[in-house]
Amino acid sequence: MIRVSAGGQLKNLTFYSNYGVGKIDVMAPGGDYGPNYDPVTKTGRDNTYLCLSSVPGGYAYYAGTSMAAPKTAALAGVIIAKYGKDKLKPAQVKHIIQSSADDVFKPGNDEKSGFGLINAVNALNY
Repeated sequence: MIRVSAGGQLKNLTFYSNYGVGKIDVMAPGGDYGPNYDPVTKTGRDNTYLCLSSVPGGYAYYAGTSMAAPKTAALAGVIIAKYGKDKLKPAQVKHIIQSSADDVFKPGNDEKSGFGLINAVNALNY
């Protein structure tokens, strides 16, 4: 299991994401409504900060941990494809994802991004 928080375009924790000490392994792009969005009043929304996602019949822009989790799962799949099926244990795949992430908040493991923002290039060069 890899616990994922959602990050915005500005490498921020999105307003809707879960977080907590020991609760997050990594952060992945999830899209948000921009730096001026107020979730209380629901004003200041800027749709240019949403995350592009594939949907039946094409693509659409969304925000949510449902955008961040599949990106992390896809990275796990690409890592498995690189090394070959059944060559790595799940814990090894998780370790590569965590170790190759970009540290974005407090140094090391923190409550908002875990070990950091996933980085596919780093993970494949790990």
